[in-house]
Amino acid sequence: MRTIRRLYFYAVAFISLEVVLWGLISLARSFFAADVIGGSVTTLAQALALILVGLPVFGLHWWVAQRGAASDAEERANILRAIFLYGVLLATLIPVIQNFLAALNHLFLLAFNLSTDFALLGQHQTWSDNLIAILMNSLAAAYFIIVLRADWQVIAPKETYADIRRIYRYIWVGYGLALVIAGIQQILSFVLTMPEMIVGSSYRATFVNGLALLFVGAPLWFFAWKIAQDALAEPPERESLLRLGVLYLLALSGIVTVLTSSGVVIYTLLRLALGEAMTWPDFMNGVSGPLSIGIPLGGVWAYYSRWLGRAMSESPDAPRRAGLRRLYYYVLSLIGLGASFTGLAMLLSFVIDAAFGNLLWGDALRPRLAASLATLFASLPLWLLTWRSMQAEALAVGDSGDHARRSVVRKAHLYLVMFASVIGGMVSAVAILFNLFSALLGETPLDFGQTLLNQLQVLFLFVLLGVYHGLTLRRDGRMATHALNSRHALFPVLIFDPGDGDSFAQAILAALQKQTPRLPAAIQPLAQPIKKEALAAVKAVILPGDLALNPPEALRLWLRDFNGSRIVVPRARRDNEYVLSGAEAWIWTGGAGRSLQAAAGQAAQAIRQLAEGQEVRQQTGPSGWMIFVCVIAALFGLQILFMLFGMAASFLFD
Repeated sequence: MRTIRRLYFYAVAFISLEVVLWGLISLARSFFAADVIGGSVTTLAQALALILVGLPVFGLHWWVAQRGAASDAEERANILRAIFLYGVLLATLIPVIQNFLAALNHLFLLAFNLSTDFALLGQHQTWSDNLIAILMNSLAAAYFIIVLRADWQVIAPKETYADIRRIYRYIWVGYGLALVIAGIQQILSFVLTMPEMIVGSSYRATFVNGLALLFVGAPLWFFAWKIAQDALAEPPERESLLRLGVLYLLALSGIVTVLTSSGVVIYTLLRLALGEAMTWPDFMNGVSGPLSIGIPLGGVWAYYSRWLGRAMSESPDAPRRAGLRRLYYYVLSLIGLGASFTGLAMLLSFVIDAAFGNLLWGDALRPRLAASLATLFASLPLWLLTWRSMQAEALAVGDSGDHARRSVVRKAHLYLVMFASVIGGMVSAVAILFNLFSALLGETPLDFGQTLLNQLQVLFLFVLLGVYHGLTLRRDGRMATHALNSRHALFPVLIFDPGDGDSFAQAILAALQKQTPRLPAAIQPLAQPIKKEALAAVKAVILPGDLALNPPEALRLWLRDFNGSRIVVPRARRDNEYVLSGAEAWIWTGGAGRSLQAAAGQAAQAIRQLAEGQEVRQQTGPSGWMIFVCVIAALFGLQILFMLFGMAASFLFD
């Protein structure tokens, strides 16, 4: 209930604050309007209405929120308050930057004797309009900065505010970087435009607008990125998943844009090479757009991929470093594979239509051949480089190869591609059968043979795609099974049986045989002496919790000299369940309220992890960030799949 209450008060306070703020801005602007003394009647009335309605609403809700924060430490440290404060700073400081950019844009245009109608922002705004908005938003931001600093001094713990602040900082990094990219794109577009095509003042305005964007965006990005980098002195910042996510996003968005731009440039070059009549100005007009956006995004890719590599290398855990690199390469491989599949399907479709159709070379066939080859030339090298690297890692002998083959990222990649191939194959098969049944029923589709061949080649590609990745997955499974069986065979385990008629030892042995059938496990009755050679040969022992707490003297001496792993399973009986009893300081497998079968299964899992050289992990729920990353990855994968299905459908049904 308190969460809903907080959400209500902070949401209303945020909205009413914006109403009051922009009402005050409109009121101040109306005083400087040139057409009517005192400003426009409509503008003045609207501003007064906004202020009179919003001010009491904001005052009441913000007063209640502040009073609760002052009297309750938990209320002040709540995540909703942090979101509100940093959200208000974004809502006030971004308009400050936008209005400063608009004013600077106007100044630059006037300096080049150009009309302000060519400005990117606020074409019809005056100097007073921009200055008023800057002043009002700055005052509001200054007040909430004071509130935020006061909160930082007293809140404990500070993790909640630190998480929101981290998001806030990276929003500024992205905003500044977007302005820089837009500025470079505008300037390059002007530079790459041929003089013969420059008509009027709009082309010169492109250069001036780019300068304004760079003058504002470059310092903003530099200082925002510097603050984010300086924060890496704190361990939570270095270990932040958000930072890794931002670096992944920037690097991947850069390479996707570069590939797309490269494809367009190659397409234009191939049209020229295949004999299309094209003047130099026409050629430059065709490549200036993709080059102007591809060059700055190429710089983003080069810069942030270097930082991503550094962030990966700084991870102290070698498997985690390999996993981060693996994720990056498999995403690139998936992008390259999807584009290569599309290019190959386009090329085969061109061959079929050229052989059996009545299309003219210059009007239809030349652009299609150029488009298919350009798609392949831009994407196939990316897929080959990334996929071959991941294949070499997965086929390696040893621990690194085992980890690569068992990687969740690799399995997800293989199953995702197989899923796409099965669904795409189903769509292709349905289209083929539809055309066949239509022909059998007397309604032959137009260009039946040509259409059928195109549908068959798409089906063939989907089948080939699925078979290849299915065989790869099967080979991974065989190699992983062989490697794990070898590891399990070298990890003997001893299960201590207290001999009180309980089924403890048999339940543990059954669980081990189920999870690791090749692992040698033996039951050691407590009443019988332990063989001396077991001390050196056995890698792990499993014993009930009550026996671990109060072992006989012989067992205590043997455990003292034993250097392997000790797995303790709770065994105190209550209502036919095995629960923790009197050993809260010990680390136990299983947990309170678990049945013997569940505890035995978890003990067997711990043994399997030890035998495979992994860290023993207790079963816990996934973290919120992991769920977030998985959702984003799933949405990204689905977007690629929908693109593939759309392209396949265009081949099948057009």
